[in-house]
Amino acid sequence: MSKANFLLAALLLPMLLAGAALAGSVDLKISGPGAVNDSTIKAGETVSVDIYCANDTLRTGFTLGFKLVSDDIKNVVHVADKGNGLNDNGDIKGHNGWQDKSIWDFAGVMTVERSWDGKLPDTIGLGGLSIKQGYYSEKVSKKMSFDIMVPEAGTLVIDSAYFPPGGKWLFSSPPRIAPAESPMWGGPYKFKVVK
Repeated sequence: MSKANFLLAALLLPMLLAGAALAGSVDLKISGPGAVNDSTIKAGETVSVDIYCANDTLRTGFTLGFKLVSDDIKNVVHVADKGNGLNDNGDIKGHNGWQDKSIWDFAGVMTVERSWDGKLPDTIGLGGLSIKQGYYSEKVSKKMSFDIMVPEAGTLVIDSAYFPPGGKWLFSSPPRIAPAESPMWGGPYKFKVVK
């Protein structure tokens, strides 16, 4: 999906006018060969940054943004898996109904890659709209991930990010169900990268 279509969809979301109550949560974990433990990444190995969401009511739209920053690491590699992800590079994946149009039936989960080129800081926006289906109340589960490789030792921080024009963190619902609300965020997450 083009950036223009994503931005148009973001503008259609009623959530953009809503307040900031807490609605569910968004957390990160790491997995894969590069994950030494919950807070340590092995340099030169692929690691999956896994995005977990929980939801408290019917949602028909969402927008989330993430940024990767570091004071001592200059670059990361977005591990390509062309044709198998949510973006052209394939490094961003959907899981448990977010990999296709089964929940976000208006074009699936859409990505806005703002400086998603591996030169830190990197920023990405993610969003989706549901016309017929909906994201129903559920406990925490893995919904998205992105694969990176960090070539050098240091500290990598992953935090929430705003991306214009509608990149506020929100889950939206039909007005008769619930107001649009910001999910609780467990970050920023700091990872030590070791040789």
